[in-house]
Amino acid sequence: MFNSRYRLCELFGIPIYVNFSFILLLLIFMTDFGSFSFGLAAALVLAISVTLHELGHALTARAFGYRTKDITLSLLGGCASLIALPRKAWQELLTAAAGPLVSFALAALAYLALALGVITNHWLARVFAYAFWMNVMLGGFNLLPGFPMDGGRIFRSVMRAFMSRAQATLVAMWVGRAFAILLGLRGFFSIFNGGGWGFVSIMIAWMIWQEGFREYLAAKVEEDFRHWTQEDFNAKVSPPPYERK
Repeated sequence: MFNSRYRLCELFGIPIYVNFSFILLLLIFMTDFGSFSFGLAAALVLAISVTLHELGHALTARAFGYRTKDITLSLLGGCASLIALPRKAWQELLTAAAGPLVSFALAALAYLALALGVITNHWLARVFAYAFWMNVMLGGFNLLPGFPMDGGRIFRSVMRAFMSRAQATLVAMWVGRAFAILLGLRGFFSIFNGGGWGFVSIMIAWMIWQEGFREYLAAKVEEDFRHWTQEDFNAKVSPPPYERK
């Protein structure tokens, strides 16, 4: 639906892009608070929070030797495009958990700034209070088991202690799809009752439904490939021999 994206900057050697849909989301924020200045501040808090959340994933993966191609901010949040996912279960768990941990750390910093009286300006205090709640919700929502969200990846990494990666992905996918159904129903309920953000819930539910299946297919192909013999590889990959007439 929205394919255009624009490069914002580069952090830690990782290009940061913003999708056109994220610009629309920021515009909604800027007009949804009754005050343009506070709406603009809220939009900036959202953009910074999502970017740092995704950097948490990217830098943790880098610590394990996995590079990140880029980070894209969109209507559905952010996405760190890792060139290769961590292969070990404990590495995947830590990489997935890093994003929510960054969000909770940002929430803690905002709370401390308010609790210690560092912020004395009333308008700025409102911004910091919003930053606190935004990051609590961002970290908490991502921990829900909607694979391939962070919580779903953590769940898959735990399941890998009992089954193969492909089987764990299949289980995580169906748990995620059950969550997506509930989230989608909540979105429709919100729309029918006058809620303005129900469509976002529906789009996130659709993303979970689609992307979870794609990740399962990738894991299944990878597992099947590992079990190929040399004869299987030659039959499936090598071109047919040239026959001289």
